[in-house]
Amino acid sequence: MEAYTYYVKKGDNNRVAELPKLDPADGLIAVTITNVEKDYFLENWGLYYWDSNGELQSPQELPSHSQAMLRLTISTQAGQIEELTADNTQLKADNDALKTGNKELKSANELTQQGLMEAVDYLSSQLTPASTTTGTDSTATSSAAPASSAASES
Repeated sequence: MEAYTYYVKKGDNNRVAELPKLDPADGLIAVTITNVEKDYFLENWGLYYWDSNGELQSPQELPSHSQAMLRLTISTQAGQIEELTADNTQLKADNDALKTGNKELKSANELTQQGLMEAVDYLSSQLTPASTTTGTDSTATSSAAPASSAASES
């Protein structure tokens, strides 16, 4: 938060007695004014006064320091809300794009799985039986061709 320092003369009635100055000088008191209240202070400097605690106060008809701070806070938060709203909008758009991409990937995956299953089914149907045996004892002979030669014959 930006703040400004002015140098003012305190009058007999505890009010600012002269136009605020930017440079220090003998008999002047440094006061810090927020960016929000700066214009009020420069336009109405003669209405500002020191309370019994020695705090510079704005007149009753002008917003107090605390109200000015609230306005500044609201203004700052409004800017933050605008930024967050823009970020949220972008995140929603990004999320929608990711959902669309995810659907496309799922569809492609399903097609790939379907194609693989069809390929396995087709290759399985092209294979000849792996072996045939003759005899029932341990001396049985096999006429099966190796799987690699059976696949190459088709």
